[in-house]
Amino acid sequence: MPIYRITAITTKITNGQRLDKGLTVDIQTNGYGNPIYNEPEKVAYAFLVRGVDLKKMGALNSACLTAKLLG
Repeated sequence: MPIYRITAITTKITNGQRLDKGLTVDIQTNGYGNPIYNEPEKVAYAFLVRGVDLKKMGALNSACLTAKLLG
């Protein structure tokens, strides 16, 4: 199962939430597609554990995040 590193590429402050550029999370996925679009719930939950609600911010997209395959 592939592991992706999801990184915030911009700083965004919206709805009382702050997403800082460079914040990263690692997630394990079921497939090799971009997890930002194929498994958004896993990405959102991983950032929620770090204290950032991507859904509330409207930042669960490739304009704010990038995905890199680690292995």
